[in-house]
Amino acid sequence: MSNKKKADGEVEELNEGVKNAYAERLKTLKQALDFVAKNDLPKSVEKFKHYLGILAAYNRTDEKHLTPKMFDPERDVAELLLVSQAYWNLAKSYDKSPRLRQESVRCLQQFIKFSIGYKYQHANAQLIKKFLRSGQAHNKKAFQQAYEKINVRSKNCYLATHAYPENEDLLNTLRAFKVKLAKYSAGIIFINRYYDYSPYIVNSFERNRSLDFVFNKILLRPIIYLIYKVVK
Repeated sequence: MSNKKKADGEVEELNEGVKNAYAERLKTLKQALDFVAKNDLPKSVEKFKHYLGILAAYNRTDEKHLTPKMFDPERDVAELLLVSQAYWNLAKSYDKSPRLRQESVRCLQQFIKFSIGYKYQHANAQLIKKFLRSGQAHNKKAFQQAYEKINVRSKNCYLATHAYPENEDLLNTLRAFKVKLAKYSAGIIFINRYYDYSPYIVNSFERNRSLDFVFNKILLRPIIYLIYKVVK
């Protein structure tokens, strides 16, 4: 927990109300999810905002200024995921009202911040994809842009990272190439298919070392290295 310094250099402690609310924050989040299950959007929005407000108060800021930097990326990964889900639910709820579309976009931006760079990033991208396919999105452009930012402009290159985990030059080159591909509709389709299937391929490799040796060492690594040399 960070400490806020007063003008005289003393440390200002959190008040008991904030501490108690923080200790009970997961109960608040559960209540929000229960209201989502009951399709009671007004109450779910209230509880999600309360949960985020508690985190903001604990970090001595307001909800609009919550950032992933306030959390430990490894120790707090579960909380980071929960924060992303709170913003996701708020973005969907606000999207239903024309007068709240701007707030929906703001929550989408927060959702993106709390998604990119984390293990659950691909799963969060799929949430948007599923939502768009359901036809429920009113501001389709905003949700599509959020999907592309999380899914296309991410740092994750599953197959390349599996084949060359220590080669930063190769990985950075391929990530830059991916951004260039995203400028074209065919490139977007290719990248989407890559993200659909590559995590499962990597998981198969990790479960089966013989399969990993045959396809990764003999086939995957040479192909990826060739692509790297061509696009560099």
